[in-house]
Amino acid sequence: MEHLKAVLVANRGEIACRLIGAAKKLHIRTIAIYTEPDCASHHVLAADEACLLSGESRSAYLDGDQIISIAKTHGAQAIIPGYGFLSENTDFARSIAAAGLVFVGPSPEAIESFGLKHTARGLATSAGVPVVPGSEGLLDSEDAAASVAASIGFPVMLKATAGGGGMGLLVCANEAEIRKNYQTVQSRGASLFKNAGVFVERYYPDSHHIEVQVFGNGLGKAISIGERECSIQRRHQKVVEECPSPFVSMRLPELRTQLTASAVRLAESLQYGSAGTVEYLVDDHTGDFFFLEMNTRLQVEHGITEMCYNIDLVELMFRQADCELGGKGGLDTTELEALQERCLEPNGHAIEVRVYAENPARNYTPSPGLLQKVSWYQSEGTRVDTWVRAGITVSPEYDPLLAKIMHHASTRDAAISGMELVLNQSTVSGPPINMDFLLAIIQDATFQKGKTITKFLDSFNYVPPAIDIISGGSYTLIQDYPGRPTVGHGFGHAGPMDSIAFRAANILVGNPVGTEGLEITLTGPDMTFLGDAVVALCGPQVPAHLDSEDFRLWTRVHVQKGQRLTIGKMSSHCRVYLAVYGGFLNVAEWFGSKSTNPMVNVGGYQGRPLRAGDFLRIVDSASLPPNKSLTIPQDLVPKYTTDWHIQVMPGPYETGYLSQEDIEMIYSQSWQISHNAARGGIRLIGPRPKFARTDGGEGGAHPSNVIEYGYPLGGLNWTGDEPVLFPVDCPDFGGFICSLTVIKGDMWKMGQLRSGDYVKFRRVTLDSALDCRKRNEDFLQQLITSVETGSWDGVAPFGSTILGEEAKQPGLDLVKVTEATSSGPKVSYRAGGDDYMLVDYGDGRADLNNKCRATALKRCLEKATGLASLNMAQGGAVFNTVGCGNALAIFYDGLKLPRSELMDRLLDFEGSMGDMRSALFPNRHFRLPVAFRHKKLDDSIERYMANQRSLASYLPDPFQFVAENNGMTLEELKAMFLSLESVVIGVGFFMALPQSLPADPRHRLRAPKMNPSRTYTPEGTFSWGGCCIAIYPVDCPGGYMPTGMTIPGVDVFGYKAGFSEEKPWMFEDMDTLSFYEVTEEEYDLKMAQFKSGSYQFEMKEGTFDMAAHNKLLQEAAAEAEELQKQRAVAQVKMADREKELLEQWIEQRKAGETSTDEIQALLDDPSIEAIESPVNANVWKVLVEEGQTLQSGQTTAILEAMKMEINVLVEPTMAGATIVNVLIKPGDGVESGKPLVLVRKRSE
Repeated sequence: MEHLKAVLVANRGEIACRLIGAAKKLHIRTIAIYTEPDCASHHVLAADEACLLSGESRSAYLDGDQIISIAKTHGAQAIIPGYGFLSENTDFARSIAAAGLVFVGPSPEAIESFGLKHTARGLATSAGVPVVPGSEGLLDSEDAAASVAASIGFPVMLKATAGGGGMGLLVCANEAEIRKNYQTVQSRGASLFKNAGVFVERYYPDSHHIEVQVFGNGLGKAISIGERECSIQRRHQKVVEECPSPFVSMRLPELRTQLTASAVRLAESLQYGSAGTVEYLVDDHTGDFFFLEMNTRLQVEHGITEMCYNIDLVELMFRQADCELGGKGGLDTTELEALQERCLEPNGHAIEVRVYAENPARNYTPSPGLLQKVSWYQSEGTRVDTWVRAGITVSPEYDPLLAKIMHHASTRDAAISGMELVLNQSTVSGPPINMDFLLAIIQDATFQKGKTITKFLDSFNYVPPAIDIISGGSYTLIQDYPGRPTVGHGFGHAGPMDSIAFRAANILVGNPVGTEGLEITLTGPDMTFLGDAVVALCGPQVPAHLDSEDFRLWTRVHVQKGQRLTIGKMSSHCRVYLAVYGGFLNVAEWFGSKSTNPMVNVGGYQGRPLRAGDFLRIVDSASLPPNKSLTIPQDLVPKYTTDWHIQVMPGPYETGYLSQEDIEMIYSQSWQISHNAARGGIRLIGPRPKFARTDGGEGGAHPSNVIEYGYPLGGLNWTGDEPVLFPVDCPDFGGFICSLTVIKGDMWKMGQLRSGDYVKFRRVTLDSALDCRKRNEDFLQQLITSVETGSWDGVAPFGSTILGEEAKQPGLDLVKVTEATSSGPKVSYRAGGDDYMLVDYGDGRADLNNKCRATALKRCLEKATGLASLNMAQGGAVFNTVGCGNALAIFYDGLKLPRSELMDRLLDFEGSMGDMRSALFPNRHFRLPVAFRHKKLDDSIERYMANQRSLASYLPDPFQFVAENNGMTLEELKAMFLSLESVVIGVGFFMALPQSLPADPRHRLRAPKMNPSRTYTPEGTFSWGGCCIAIYPVDCPGGYMPTGMTIPGVDVFGYKAGFSEEKPWMFEDMDTLSFYEVTEEEYDLKMAQFKSGSYQFEMKEGTFDMAAHNKLLQEAAAEAEELQKQRAVAQVKMADREKELLEQWIEQRKAGETSTDEIQALLDDPSIEAIESPVNANVWKVLVEEGQTLQSGQTTAILEAMKMEINVLVEPTMAGATIVNVLIKPGDGVESGKPLVLVRKRSE
């Protein structure tokens, strides 16, 4: 470019990417604009600069004044709008010129002239272009409309003159419809386009929509670049386009010259400049053609013209703008003439389809949501213009166009075959997508013959075989088996809570046992089958109906297209499983699994429970197995109870951590299941242990604390004095002891534990644990055989109540201890269940020497051969490790790898490592920005104080609290943060959270956790807990003291700089972190870059030198000890203050509570009624207040139980009642049947 050096792209989505790409080829600097919902769009990353628009997201791209201001501020010389938004806005084009910039497009006068359809008709007539018979100018009454319609003949179209895309257009078959619809069209024009003008045109029911691409230089010369056929439209929006038109090429080749000549005459009559399109209606019977309108912009479908004529229309637009900027007015006429000679006939054939996020089961309504997999197949001749990738969230704010797929070949038949291949092989998973619909069109015989007309889709009925979710139920998740046992890093194990019922359902329908199905909790979904299916529902009894018929559990059922399956509410127990033959085709895998982990929003359908409007693709009816009904006899299936006996093994932290009295109490007690019973944790109600220690040492103040370690699946975790069972979505490391672990064979029972149930733990031997697991697997294998043969003979009933040999001898969790030697620390080998071993180094104090040794042990497992190898592809039976703090947790398959063999190999590895106090560990050093003050932090603390706890020693400023707790001033604390170097000792917990320990012991400050923990922590929060630092990777709960904001280290879909699909986490063990201060504004800019994928971490490769570190420890030991003594004084003071404020806060809460006597007195009044809690739960939100009059169906409160939100609604009988007393506050625990709100009913 001679003059044009910088351009602002005033658009979003795929066209913004197309425009930026063309500009970059011409070495034009690009400035993109975007809104918050578009922050991760590819156009933001692709541009040289990107500017966030202020204001409402929905209207920000229409804010011309702001866009022009950004252009001038960033040195743009021109603005290119593409199509849509401001592309045909005359005022915007004029404002650009007034600002001294160039509008990359036609003149404001041209836009204005063709912007009103009745004016455009007049211009076409003047240029000798045929127009559809109709009214001359605008109509002033319905009588005038009726008169014109009678003269030109019915059917006719009533059209709003300023309308577009079918908006403001109605077809009328007779005079009565003219009179009925006239006011409607007029009002639509006024409301949608600020112009009430109406005109009439003749309607041709059997017609083609054919358009001609033109380009003018604004100096009186215009050329045509072939025609496109756009007849396949839905609601007047194009779906499939072709170049050239098959109607022209196959039936009337001579029509091309007539169409293009007319288009050129029209463009030249106005001295049109830049790209434009003249649209025609062509009668299918006669070939007569009529002018419809001229689009004074680049068309969506411009790409297929480019492919057939080997031309870049956007480049032409930039070159025209360059000439205008240089004062030449436009491109040289001779250049256009030469181009015209080259563009008289197309080269081959091209087809375009528009890929939308829209739901075919809901009349193609837009379907916003998260794209979980995006893979475009591209062969020779394929072009995909898109803005999306995996991880993009399609916003409801904008048009749901995801991509334009184009394919070019030498013939139309070859182009069709190529497009079929691309659509078949491409995958877009997430919300409903129209790719199956597009494929069906391409494969349709009428299309393949080139005979589609504008009403083609009116009779084209296609709905892919799928399940349309009418209601998602209370908590319905997609799960497969075994989930993701090998990923770790805090992304969760996932998979079914009750794998026995889950796998049995798959066996019944004929699936492999691990195929994805639905896990249904408490209340089931309501769904319509849009295709035939084979299904089975397994688990405890639940009311279910297929249409009006009862639906039998543990049975293979053939469901017919159109049938509705409704699964009701479970009166007892917790989960049932629905298997569907073939699984769900549109659900993407993440790390090899389709399982949902809603705790971290990965996997499954949108990473969340199902909702109304979700759409699950299933196999077509031709792929289904024969129609054969099967029912597993009731005496064979698992027995469900409310008084459970669960087999466990002690450990990893029982011996030395619980007293003998505690141990006896735990195994003799019947523990009640609380309302907090979910996939991430099941809290138990019962007595508190006394513990064997008085505190947790460097792990924390409470005796349940230890230095962080990898948690066992099924562990009984003591969070302070309260026990929590760890199911499949538990955190993978933490700093509380697990005193026992559920054996793998009894894990299914945890999936059926429900609030109010009771559980008793039975200690069993390792042999008994493995025998139990073998029995379970044998049962499932017998089911597979019986389903194949149809005979249940010889199948042993599932051993629900068989309990293994009780193990009472002490110390079973402590498998072996090797004492410290001159070359290595003490090592404790602690078992947890039948598939977990914790290798715990040292004596419970934080020491990077131990961390290094644990890291080295992991590398030994990675390099090993045989069963005790972390390489499963080569026969290893170790499937995951979690390194954190001083320990390495090893997860292995106990049926393949005997514990004794694992121990032998671990001892061999330990002996081979030798003295590592001078070892060098390859690592990386990260320098991260930190803002110590930020509005997001302030908001989270305000939220905590309003909803959780109002008085605490750490409120309202946790940063100041950390300073005071360590006897420091704010400036001293900030200076320490900015000077320290911290070593990553674990990456996990939830979503690859990095936990790090300051390398210098003088920097190891102490900070207790918030009590209670926060329900919300903003992503990127830099926090302090115990003596460690953590960076929260996503918005999530948390307990560490928030002290600043930095860049998080996770990207689930691996598109950002420095991440990958195989490694969506940034930090690794032994990496070092340091920090530099930035302002809030600077931080926000860096976070915007991070979200777009353009942020570059400051990182350099290096080594961690253990010899240098140990020298530092030695040199700093005396000073560190003295500092800790000084800080301990401050910590005692703060602990006393915390105790005092905690008591004040408890008293405040009690003072605000209504006494039992007051409540009872009110309830004795016959006009008073109570709105009660339907379940045991926590109060999340209270949405009503005293004195308020209630309406039927109104939500009074939102409760939280089992990680589900439960709305407490006003029954119709209470409509009109007045609230007398609200008895609850956010954070309160309530029991089922407890009064929440007291109301006085309206007197009749």
